[in-house]
Amino acid sequence: MANNDMSSAEQASWIRSYVDAWNAHDVPAVLTLMTDDVVWVDQTLGERIEGAEAVREFLGTLETTLSSNFHMEVGQSVWDERAYAFEWTLSGTNDRADPQHGLPATGRHFTIPGVSIGVLRDGMIAENKDYWNLAGYLMQVGLMPTPEAAAQPTA
Repeated sequence: MANNDMSSAEQASWIRSYVDAWNAHDVPAVLTLMTDDVVWVDQTLGERIEGAEAVREFLGTLETTLSSNFHMEVGQSVWDERAYAFEWTLSGTNDRADPQHGLPATGRHFTIPGVSIGVLRDGMIAENKDYWNLAGYLMQVGLMPTPEAAAQPTA
């Protein structure tokens, strides 16, 4: 995507600010990069959250229902003045239970690859959609059998 409003340096600064805020587990800092009427969609979980306060609550649960030490790395990204897309990898230890989704803490490490795409308004996130593999995550943390284990006959 060509970008008429953001230079490459500004793009790098924006994504760095976003990733740094995620890695600091600083939800208010993440929200400074979003509009007040932001729409956040987690396609994997089937969640659609509207408005900065609702997104604050949703994102705040990552540390309390997923991992106390999650960390994000960003891969390729594309931009223009209206939209963005980037690959990411979220890793950490599944040391938090998620009672809403019936998932216990297992203490096992995970690495989740995903993609975010979004709409920008005045250089801020107005809409974000995340896509990631729930089955892959569940297998890594021991809450779902791997295909190899599922194929093994039980005694």
